[in-house]
Amino acid sequence: MQPEFEYTVDLKYKNILIIMPKFYGYQAKIHDDLIARGANVAFYDEEPEKAKFLILKNLEKIFKKDNIFKKFNEGLRDRIIAEMPAGGYDYFLVIRGNVLTEDIVNEIKEKALKPNAKTIFYAWDSFENMRHKGELGRLFDRRSTFDSVDAKNNSDYELLPLFYTDEFDANQVTNPVENKYDYVSVAAFYPFRYRYFKALKEANPDKKLALKLYLAPSVYRGKKLKDPKLVKNLDMDIVSFAPFEAEYIRNLCLSSKAVVDFAQENQQGLTMRTMETLGIKRKLVTNNIYLKDYEFYNEDNAMVMEDLPAKADNAEATGDYSAFVLPDATWLDKPYVENEETRKKYSVHAWLDNLFK
Repeated sequence: MQPEFEYTVDLKYKNILIIMPKFYGYQAKIHDDLIARGANVAFYDEEPEKAKFLILKNLEKIFKKDNIFKKFNEGLRDRIIAEMPAGGYDYFLVIRGNVLTEDIVNEIKEKALKPNAKTIFYAWDSFENMRHKGELGRLFDRRSTFDSVDAKNNSDYELLPLFYTDEFDANQVTNPVENKYDYVSVAAFYPFRYRYFKALKEANPDKKLALKLYLAPSVYRGKKLKDPKLVKNLDMDIVSFAPFEAEYIRNLCLSSKAVVDFAQENQQGLTMRTMETLGIKRKLVTNNIYLKDYEFYNEDNAMVMEDLPAKADNAEATGDYSAFVLPDATWLDKPYVENEETRKKYSVHAWLDNLFK
């Protein structure tokens, strides 16, 4: 069921070209909203399939070739031009554009867009993690980023945090959900996360925890060869070799009082999980110090754990895991501080309104 939302941007009958990554199905959520508005939408993946991308990326590093993705980009350009609607596109949106080049973007703008088309770029990653370091965005009429630090350092970029989808909208959770857990977390396996999760288990025996990491079998085999100590005697209460379904993740978050979200140590932008936690009105524990910069931050709803690498080193050296003790019922059971007007600003519908405004 499409939720009630007062759209401020009229996209009815508009032809929209989008180049973006396939990322946990979020492209489908964006597609659904735009179709509900009456737009005609064409999606293209911004990168070759993952295995091929990694091979090309490694070849680029080895042979120091800066045009390793040339064939992919030319094929993408040709498909877009061949499949464009009569008259061209009204909007051209690129999200991240990790392997796109200036020449390819300009050719698409010249050959696939209407003369008065609007072009939009969104940095769904920090500049440091993108191959073009944000420079590609300067080819577009409007540019936004999810990274508050990049926005501060680049005045031509607007800060636009990520969003939560309808599945994580508290107003659409019709059936009451029992809080089976105090804290939950579901994420991809990274050594730093596994290390912190083990520390949380050690430090919080009095709390109901559900801490889950997905470790792809192919990644496990690779790590077993390169770093066997890392994956020796894995805690299978934490690690799963089977991927987690989206419904499982949602239900786990809904059945908890708080969500733990450990992003990469150098991540500055807020994760999707942070936004989803806001959407379902659950408390949050995170290691992202930049959360405090946002309008919805409230210390009654969120706790930021800092300097975790050093704290983990100390805990493993001394056996004292007190730095990883999570807040007890005094914080957990305190009512969630609500601000409905602010919360609604971070739905996928509001996000797209901001993007296309």
